[in-house]
Amino acid sequence: MSSSKIFHIALVVNPLAGLGGPSGLKGSDSLDTAERAKELGVKSAIPGRLSLILDGLAEHGEHIRFSTASGPMGADYLDASGRFQFDCCYETPVDTSGDDTRRAVDALKKLEPDLLLFAGGDGTARDVCSVLNIDQVCLGIPSGVKMHSGVFAVTPGAVVSVVKSMLANKLIAAVHSEVRDIDERSFQEGRVITKHYGELLVPDDQLLVQSVKCSGLPEDEVALNEIAAFIEETVEDDTLYLLGSGSSLSHIKRGLGIDTPTLLGVDAWANGEEVGRDLNEPSIFSLVEQYSQVRILLSVIGGQGIVLGRGNQQISARVLEQVGPDCIQFIGTQQRLLALEGRPLRVDSGRDEIDRAISGYQKILCAYDDFVLYEIRYSA
Repeated sequence: MSSSKIFHIALVVNPLAGLGGPSGLKGSDSLDTAERAKELGVKSAIPGRLSLILDGLAEHGEHIRFSTASGPMGADYLDASGRFQFDCCYETPVDTSGDDTRRAVDALKKLEPDLLLFAGGDGTARDVCSVLNIDQVCLGIPSGVKMHSGVFAVTPGAVVSVVKSMLANKLIAAVHSEVRDIDERSFQEGRVITKHYGELLVPDDQLLVQSVKCSGLPEDEVALNEIAAFIEETVEDDTLYLLGSGSSLSHIKRGLGIDTPTLLGVDAWANGEEVGRDLNEPSIFSLVEQYSQVRILLSVIGGQGIVLGRGNQQISARVLEQVGPDCIQFIGTQQRLLALEGRPLRVDSGRDEIDRAISGYQKILCAYDDFVLYEIRYSA
């Protein structure tokens, strides 16, 4: 890379993004929801994610210039890094909202950056999409609760890889990818209703940028019933089962006797009965400490293929450290796996060492006592 080239990155951070995931509140689109999450002791994952990205780009610091918003919408992270030149073009208020994301992006787009990075989830992507020029290349840093849109990198490490490729002048195609979001009120009521809100121009790399989640993908009902029967027959005594979100896991929950399972949250079961419903991260961690044996069941998200870090952030890095990655059982019918069209599954726990431990070829339970080996890939 030529030393005269200065790569200009615009950065916008939604400070409230992701707080509703570990807290089990289904989203963080409102200040009230974010405050409730903070009361539970849930901390934002954004500082760690931004730190990974900025550390990963530090060796190129002299060739990168940032433009951002002040304070927690961007400048705080760049100031803490101390590795990059940056300027602020938007003054962040004490209490932020989607209006601030839109105003910051509106100011940043006028600078015509080489790449706009935004940290948040689908709600943030909607705000960005509503004001950003259709020909401005951007990329989402996955930090929200709801991430159905195809505009997010699969992990913070994937953001670093994309930026490094652009810095090295590698040929990277760009495509207009869909921005989708769930109605948050319906989401909190256990109903998934998604809507198309537009498109953003993103780097075209299926290994680094996630696909759009397939809502309502038809399920193989026979296979799901077989999976549920197998789980029911092989459960162990004195073992805590953490049952993740999604329709596949709902079959298993009902098979275990949970009459009204949480579709979009994490339930817990042990010794023949439900011991927790729609749990948040602190409650899960407290339960885990009470049992010597724990099993975690997670399902494959149709079309998207991210098995950890999308819709199940309640199962946090510290929970996984306590339990151990070997105690995870992945669930996915052959129909769901075929929908991936050969793409690997992905993990994004927020902690590199955990993602590395989970990566590789893992057994996916796809029918009664029937497993397939499928690659789970870690993107550093």
